[in-house]
Amino acid sequence: MIEWNMVLAVIFVAAAVVGGAETVYQIYKLTVLDAAARGLEHPKLWGLLAANGNNSSGLLLYLIQRRNYPLKAVDDEQLQLMEKRKKSAGIGLAFMAVGAIGFVLCFGVLTT
Repeated sequence: MIEWNMVLAVIFVAAAVVGGAETVYQIYKLTVLDAAARGLEHPKLWGLLAANGNNSSGLLLYLIQRRNYPLKAVDDEQLQLMEKRKKSAGIGLAFMAVGAIGFVLCFGVLTT
């Protein structure tokens, strides 16, 4: 017989993984857009550094580096795209949080 708590736990883990992947992707794309708008060299490299999951040191490095480069070429379309990506990253964070909380609750039920 199928253990329904186990099935729910797998679903919550999948939601957390999808949310995490979406958040990392949106951070990468936001960083690339911002770096290109500021005129930094190698915006894709900055995006990879910022999306690195190693305690967010790459994102902090990018945020410190970008202070020296004011925004140069940003139009309304790019600003709207940035806002859309910010919202998508927030939705990814919500999926991660719900998935993690759901998994913990299911795991607590499984162990009792």
